[in-house]
This record gives sequence, C-alpha cells and structure tokens, in this order.
Amino acid sequence: MPVSAVPWLHPFPDAQVIVEDMVVEGNTAAVRTSGRGVPGRQPPTMLEIFRVRDGRIAELWALSSLRRDS
Repeated sequence: MPVSAVPWLHPFPDAQVIVEDMVVEGNTAAVRTSGRGVPGRQPPTMLEIFRVRDGRIAELWALSSLRRDS
C-alpha cells in the first residue's frame, strides 16, 4: 500500500487502493494508484516514486489528487 494512502484509509475502512501501473528499474520504482470506496468524493489518484537502498526506502516522492482540508 502506498505510504500516502494510509491517512485516508482510516476514516474509510471500505476503501481500496488499486495499483494501476508499476515500473521498476534498478533501485527505483514508480507506482500509480487509484482509490475506490471513498463516498462523496472523486476517486483519488496517486503517483509515488521510491528509491531503495539496502532493502529500505531511501527516498520517496509523492503526488496525490486527494485534497487536504485544514
């Protein structure tokens, strides 16, 4: 599950994160996901790029269409 998805799953227990695309090259992975089961909202989409070093995530870049209310 993408790291950025965790905060919005808590209030929506029926939500699902669907991996639409995944590309891995060397120590870098790009993952495009979409959300399902979030009532009253347009399904969110996310793009995350991970760089792995020694079996752990060393860097993470993320972009999401999910709006954060203050």
